[in-house]
Amino acid sequence: MASIWERKKADGSTSFTVRWRNPKTKKQEGITFSTAAEAQTLKRLLDANDQSFEIAQHAMVKNQTKAPTVAAVIQEHIDLLVRPSVGTVHT
Repeated sequence: MASIWERKKADGSTSFTVRWRNPKTKKQEGITFSTAAEAQTLKRLLDANDQSFEIAQHAMVKNQTKAPTVAAVIQEHIDLLVRPSVGTVHT
């Protein structure tokens, strides 16, 4: 089971280290993140996939693809309008 270690740095910021035991080598491994959310995500993925970092890493990379924001979608829609009226663009 993976665990999260929280550490205070000299500059006052906090880092979060996820530690787990590699199922193939039986050695303890770890990776450090700057946010608790990233560390928690990796911990959950490791626990769900029998501590396999390869599977968890693939899932994290796939999860990091950014979906467009609502504002970006609306702006794209406005940009694609053909001869919109002032009222349409304003609302």
